[in-house]
Amino acid sequence: MLLVPGFVPARAEENATLPRYVVYYNSDTHPATALIGLPYTHVILSFVTVGDVSDDEIKLVIDPRLDNALPEIGALQADGKKVLLSFGGGAMEAGKYLKVVERVNVLADALINIVDEHGFDGIDIDFEVSAALQETPPSDSFDGRKFMIDLTLALRKRLGEGPILSHAPQPPYLDPAWHGGPYIEILKQAGDAIDWIAVQYYNNPAFDAPVPADIIGAAHRPKVTSYAGIASGAVGFKWSSDKTLVGLPIYHADASNGHLAPDVVDSEVVCPLVARYGDAFGGLAGGQFSTGTDDHQYWNTQLAPPFQGDGCGS
Repeated sequence: MLLVPGFVPARAEENATLPRYVVYYNSDTHPATALIGLPYTHVILSFVTVGDVSDDEIKLVIDPRLDNALPEIGALQADGKKVLLSFGGGAMEAGKYLKVVERVNVLADALINIVDEHGFDGIDIDFEVSAALQETPPSDSFDGRKFMIDLTLALRKRLGEGPILSHAPQPPYLDPAWHGGPYIEILKQAGDAIDWIAVQYYNNPAFDAPVPADIIGAAHRPKVTSYAGIASGAVGFKWSSDKTLVGLPIYHADASNGHLAPDVVDSEVVCPLVARYGDAFGGLAGGQFSTGTDDHQYWNTQLAPPFQGDGCGS
């Protein structure tokens, strides 16, 4: 295999099922048990955030909407699903991170305690403080690149080789034209600790449409932040396709922009990627689980591995 300069092989997720079919869950209206029997391979409970911090302790707060889901983790696992806990999210602002950036090991210990207590299969990191990822962060921010590298390595050390550690970066974070592409550095330095990235192709209007160019990367020289751009090493760093997932909102109210009708997801996103990458297609991640609309019901039943539905011409 010809390696792009700077290539870091991604670690192999233990017992990985490809393509992955991942769904984020944060609901107080639909029980987690409603996921049983549905084709999702991974369920990510979101979010855990930083609460009170003292000299002796970092207290983490699990979103109370997950209270009823935590006791159901075992049932979801018995149904063949891996269950992860997501740390961060768009609502976790810089001020909360500033409490813990100098105490990464203590933070990692606190996260692992939750994983162990509830029996999670791993951790997802959704870091969205864009200012901290700039080449020169503002004076009231922090070095988000170093923080993410340090936290990722600290978590992998504590998790060991079996449990899953995933990230959910926004597309501009992988763009060299945006402050040097901060996530490229994160993947170079900590990529062998990460099982997959689910790129958030939504809430970023300049990076999620038109679909063939911005998400698929269908051109001969693909857009660097497209799926093909990331997987081909268009940024000068290659991150393999089997470790790359397309992240999309399930319903239009689940994001400010970037929603695609589920049959479009099937025909214009999943099928071209399956045709191009086959079993090396990393998968699809949707936010978030519900049973309340036609879109959700389509995702819950018809958009499913091996991703060869009507939209693929089969």
